[in-house]
Parts: sequence; C-alpha cells; structure tokens
Amino acid sequence: MVQYFAPPRPASHRRAPSSSALRVAVIGGGPSALVAVKTLLDGADRWASDGVAGSSKAASDGGPAFDVAVDLYEQEDRVGGTFRYRSYPTSTLVSSKQLTSYSDFRMPLSHTDHLTLDEYCEYLEAYVHHFKLPTRSRKWRMNTRVVQIRRAKEGEEGNHILTWEDLKTGEKGSEWYDALALCTGLHVEASVPEIPGFPPLIQGDVYSDRLASKRDTAKKVAERVDDDSAPSQDNLSGPQSRILSLHSSQFKDPQIFNDQRVLIMGTGETGMDMGYLAVKNGAKEIVMCTRGGFLSFPAVLSDFVVMGVKFEGKLPIDGLISNLFETAWVHPWVASSRLRWFVSDFGLKRVLWVLTGTQAGCSQWVGELPPERLGRAYVFLNKSAKAMPYLNRGYKKRHWLAESFARYLDPPDYSEDETHIDLAPFPHHLRADGVVEFTRNGRKEDLRMRGRNFKPDVAIYATGYRQSFPFLAEDYPLPNQADVRDLFSSTDPSVAFLGFVRPGVGGIPPIAELQSQLWTLVLAKRIGIPVTPPHYRLLQAPGARITYGVDHSAYSSQLARDMKSDPALLALAREHGLFVLAIYCLGAAFTPFYRLLGPWKSEIAPEVARYELWDTIERRGIGGNLMMGIIPMIFYGWVNAMAWLLEGVWVMVTGRQRAGVASKGMGRLVEVRGARAAEK
Repeated sequence: MVQYFAPPRPASHRRAPSSSALRVAVIGGGPSALVAVKTLLDGADRWASDGVAGSSKAASDGGPAFDVAVDLYEQEDRVGGTFRYRSYPTSTLVSSKQLTSYSDFRMPLSHTDHLTLDEYCEYLEAYVHHFKLPTRSRKWRMNTRVVQIRRAKEGEEGNHILTWEDLKTGEKGSEWYDALALCTGLHVEASVPEIPGFPPLIQGDVYSDRLASKRDTAKKVAERVDDDSAPSQDNLSGPQSRILSLHSSQFKDPQIFNDQRVLIMGTGETGMDMGYLAVKNGAKEIVMCTRGGFLSFPAVLSDFVVMGVKFEGKLPIDGLISNLFETAWVHPWVASSRLRWFVSDFGLKRVLWVLTGTQAGCSQWVGELPPERLGRAYVFLNKSAKAMPYLNRGYKKRHWLAESFARYLDPPDYSEDETHIDLAPFPHHLRADGVVEFTRNGRKEDLRMRGRNFKPDVAIYATGYRQSFPFLAEDYPLPNQADVRDLFSSTDPSVAFLGFVRPGVGGIPPIAELQSQLWTLVLAKRIGIPVTPPHYRLLQAPGARITYGVDHSAYSSQLARDMKSDPALLALAREHGLFVLAIYCLGAAFTPFYRLLGPWKSEIAPEVARYELWDTIERRGIGGNLMMGIIPMIFYGWVNAMAWLLEGVWVMVTGRQRAGVASKGMGRLVEVRGARAAEK
C-alpha cells in the first residue's frame, strides 16, 4: 500500500452546516471535482464563526465567517472521471507526481515520477478516503445524472435548480443551490470529424478476451464485413464498411492492432500512444495523420550523450522552470510581452539543434510546425515521445561528426526490425475501394505519401474531445465566457468552471486546486473579483480549434497573486528560513509553494518543500541549476529591474501609473446567496 504524505485525517463526524450555509453543487467525479469539494469544506472549517461552524458571526481571524453545504453529483459508480473511464492499458500521466499531486496529499519520494492511470485512480480514491469527503459533504451522489440546471424563479429558494436522476433506481428529484462548480472536464465527449467514406464508430468500448481465438476476438471487438463484395452499409461500399472505426476513448485492447493496417488520425499525446502500441502489438502498416504538425518533447529529460558522457538525469520537464523573476515577481510590462516564452524558445531551439540535430522538437525530424507557430508560446507540447523513433525513420539525416559530438538516445526498447510509422496529412476522403486519399498540403509528409495506396483495417480517431453541457439552460455562461481568470463570469460568480483550461506543459489537477481556492475565497467574501489583465494565455492563431491554452506556471502564479498566496520573499525567509526561500526561488510553480503563507497556509507545506520539492532541484545537478535556474534568474531579474525603473521614471514624468500596471487587482466583493438570504 502506498504511504501518502498528508496532514492528519479530519474529525470523523459529519459536518452540520447551518440553515443559512451556502449550498454548493459540485458536478463531476474527477480530480477537479474532488479538490473543489475538499477546498470548500476546508474553507468552512477555517473560517467558521469563532471556530464554530454554523454561526453567523465573524470568523476567529476577524474576517467574514463562511459556512457551506456541499453536494457532489457523479454519473459513474466510482471517482476518477476520464482517468478511469476513458483510459487504455499501459497509459501513464505525462505530468509528474510532483506537479500533479494535490498540495497536501503527496506521493512518496520513492515512487516513480509518472503514475500509471490505475495508480492515479487509486491516489484519487485514497484522497477521498483520507479527507472523508463523502461524510463531510451534505450529499455524495454517485450513479447520479444531472438532467437539468436552470435559474431559480421568483419565489424559489437559491439561485439554481438542479434536477437529477439516480441511474440505478430511476429515482428523480430536484435541489436548489446558491452556487455551482462545473467539473465535468475537457475530455468527456469525443470529437470526431466527418470524413467522407469512413464508416461510423463502433458502439461502446472495445474489449476482447485475451484467451479467445483471433476469430472470436474479432467478433467480440466489433461486427465487421471481411468480404469486399459484401453489400454496402449506410451507402458505403464493402471495402469502406469493413474498416473498424473507433475513437481513442473506446480503445481498450491493443490486440486489435495485431497483423492489421492501422490508420491513426491525430498526433497529440494519445495519437502517439496509439502509434507506439500499434508498433509493439505487431501492426503490419501504420500511418499517423497530422493536421499541421506538432511539437514533440519527452515528459522526462534524459538519454543524451555529449562528447562521450551520457546524461541520465531522468528529469520531468514540468519541473525545470524556476519561479523567481520568471513567474514570480515579474513586472506586468514584462509579463504582457511574453518575453520569457520567446527567450526560452530561442535558447531551447539552439540547444536541441546541438544535441539532436533539429530545432523542430526533441529529436523530431518530421511533422514540424510552421516557423510562426514553432514554440511553447503557441502550442501544447506533445510529451508522449515513444513513437518518434518510428516516425523519424527515413527522415533523419545528420552528419556523423555532429552525431559523434552529441546525440539523443532512442528508447532501449526501440528496434530497427519493428514496423515503422508513416506520417501523412489528414484524410480528405476514403475511396470506394478502401484506399485513403490524403489532403494535399505540400508538406514533405504529403509528398512522400502521394501515390501510396493505403487500405486501413483499423481507423482510430485520436482527435480529442469537445465541451458539452446539455444539462445547462441556455441563459447560463459557458467556459469561453468565463472572463475572470477563465474560471467564472464577472456577471455570475456563482457558476464556476473548474479544470477547463489546458496547460501547454503541466497538469490540470493542480490548476483546478488553485482555481478552487480562488473561487472559495470569492464565495466567502474574503477577496474581491480579480481585475488585473491576464498574461498567461498561449498565443493561439485566429480560428484555432483549441483556445483555452495557458502557460501553467504563469497561470498558477497569477491565481496565487490574486489570493495573496504568493509568498513575499522576506516574509517567507522569516517564517521558514533561507533554505525554503531558496527552494521556492529555484523551484517550479508547484502548488505547495502557495500554501507556505497566505489564506490557505498548510502545516505540511514547509516539509514538502524541504524534502520533495528540494529533490527536484537537487536532481538537476550543478550544471542544470546554472542553465535552468541561476542564469535565467539573473537575466530576467535584470530585465524586471529595468522595467520597474522605467515605470518609476514614467510615474515621475506623467504623475500617473500606466494602465494595467497597478498591482492591487481586486474588484468588488460579491454576494451569491439566493433570494432566501435577502428575505432573512
């Protein structure tokens, strides 16, 4: 059994919120929902009136008292969300345990840096158990579907009326709430492009009996026509209808690749996983399709040889950026320019060219992005890189002298004897004879695939997901209308969208924790609505399919500043010592740092910093800390100092601050209680 590092378990008795407690519905059962429930409950415990939940007086710290009654709704029978119900064998998290773990429930140092999805689901269940979330909540409704959410009408209690249905018993009911936390996630409803000629997706998940014969297994995974002369299905020809089509969320068993021609549409992390599994499970031919390229970088920085010296640091890349002057204590002018992104991209491309021979990505010789989009300021890093050696075959051309000076080592399980992966543009259509016609876009992968007659047996859509809220009434905001930190709308703070941003490098669960903390503070009237301009969004092109990308460290640091959880350097040194101060300055934007001081101060955060987070710095070594810590800190410190100096001159000359520079960024306090509060 894994021994997690956490504070003592809460009291075993169920909380008894007062009749005037804020009633909040949390919808979902994944990481965002679980941390939202815990954060709301912890807030009520912290800011109970004079330390007693249920009273209406001021809290013991002199601030407003806060009491809450939380209900959770999840349509599945277990927590875990996408990580449990839309996963596939051998899949692992691409964000590290140091970044992904909740701030006060930490994985042991001895555990591997990247958890399997099964391990992560066990972690989530342990989190629920340790903090007694079901018994501390008012209601914990599993196997319950949210049918509808509408605004409360005049005379009804609360702000929102939620209708639910128990999927086991068929029972239905309604509840009123003051506030809603929508945590249904980015990865629920499959996004499947319509490509002429391809058959519809199979129904349900793909399971097979590993002990069955190949013929029996084929029947169990799907009904499909093997005879090219068979009658058409839904106006498709026999060769078209015989293809097994599925979305990656339906994929469960890699045996379907065995001895098959496989088409994978999508070159994100899931597409790369599918390609690798197809190789390892004996696919005859594999073609992977990309829309416009990708940026490949392994989740773990390792396996380089420079002048005969092998580097095996095994460093997760999401822990390499330092806080001081890169994400913390950054002048707004510098932040708005995104200077850090462009400078780091410039330096990283040159380092990659020396080490691997290409600037397109880490040992990436095909599928490169166009120059105007090549960089972490524009796209999500693809951190699943196991398929890259098989894609590179036939494209990698590097002089032996450069290779002898420095080179990137392929994974130890890579073999030249295995099936390679061809890269192609997205299909334009599927011909009646079952041959894929790829889009002509003039890229080198297009030119290479022209004239190739590829007839897939299996087609997998690794095309991601789309957001859907069928239960919300039309007058509710959607995530793209959440203009306050991409979390809630300034016109309706009572509806929060937790976990609906995607970091370029990082993880959604730690972001959801910080979002939960900010929203709870707003509900508790401990802070006002943040109003300073945001400088954390990725620079996406007009018309981009995904527009909710953020820089993980910039976004996390912004939320921490909004909450006054970002530790002041002198205060941090006085309370926790110079060692913890140095760890904070050199470390990445890990959530425990934002619980060293401030409204969510944690008793275990200093120890987490001294041991676990110090380990991420120590593993970089002297050279790594110089390159990724000290030198950038000196450079960006100088840049920020110049910005503060220029601002001082600006203020002296004009007598006013430049718009958007003011650090005091809190707007009005909000009241989210429904009509019942006004009546009382």
